[in-house]
Amino acid sequence: MAVEDRLELVLRGSEEVVTRDELRALLGKGGTPRAYVGVEPSGLMHIGTGFILGQKLADLVHAGFHTIIFLADWHAYINDKLGGSLEAIQTCAEYFRDGFRAIGVPEGLEFLYANEFVTHPEYWQKVIAVSKASTVARIRRALTIMGRKEEEADLDASKLIYPAMQVADIAWMDLDLAYGGMDQRHAHMLYRDVAPKLGWKQVVALHTPLLPSLEGGGRMDPVAGKMSKSKPDSSILINDPPSEVERKIGQAFCPPKDTDNNPVLGIAKLILFPRRGTFTVERDAKFGGDVTFRTYAELAGAYGKGELHPKDLKAGVAAGLNTELAPVHRWFEAHPENLDAMRSLVAKR
Repeated sequence: MAVEDRLELVLRGSEEVVTRDELRALLGKGGTPRAYVGVEPSGLMHIGTGFILGQKLADLVHAGFHTIIFLADWHAYINDKLGGSLEAIQTCAEYFRDGFRAIGVPEGLEFLYANEFVTHPEYWQKVIAVSKASTVARIRRALTIMGRKEEEADLDASKLIYPAMQVADIAWMDLDLAYGGMDQRHAHMLYRDVAPKLGWKQVVALHTPLLPSLEGGGRMDPVAGKMSKSKPDSSILINDPPSEVERKIGQAFCPPKDTDNNPVLGIAKLILFPRRGTFTVERDAKFGGDVTFRTYAELAGAYGKGELHPKDLKAGVAAGLNTELAPVHRWFEAHPENLDAMRSLVAKR
């Protein structure tokens, strides 16, 4: 594959790359560059994690990257996920591994765990080096990667370790590209800030959009308004049955003619069009009959003009999601152990 074709594959669907020229140079060097995404095992997986991250990970593999899914179990422990039980978090890590497999990520992906890193003194030396190269104020600004506010470090000093660990992870894995949602930007920029001070190689930072909460909001701050599995009715989980998907979509925030702050349109844009190429709404003939949109711009244009009713948009998105989730559910039916363990943990909380 030509360098420009690989470049476009890596960039498609992204919101930001730092920098495009560095990415092009990386792809032109030859060899096999290394990329990763880090995820906290912290509950049942939602569709943003599964489908958006999963699609970009597949793009990276097909563009010639050795691609790693880093299951950040110790980071989730610092972040008080699953009651701060490291054992529960590590159970969740195995479920997350299953989730990505069920979504259909390529076989060549490598899974790594923070638990494997923390046994090495050299890893902690890198964490300390990052801390020594950063001010406390700079570390505090990066706390949003955890879904935390800066002042929360005043209650628990371990929170200040987290950004330094995430930067050290990138160096420890000898990465060339760090990928994540826009909520991970602060950590990747922290790495780019400290790398020259520490004599580490620079990495390309790649970010994809965040799937908005079904409850709406987030117009001014997409990170604060992102879909979160901690709010059950604000998110759709990859293991939600069809009836639950329909219920959640049915009650989602979806104002008529609003194309800027509409989570239902967001699902069509960020998940359904990339996976399906088109979007079909089935309607009774008296309401205009079935309609198929070939691009997201076409769908947004029709919705913005009032040519598509919110109820019809919701029905089309729910049907499309259930079609995409069907093979995921079949995978888990054949491999239920880790999902059952996670459901048992969630039921106890």
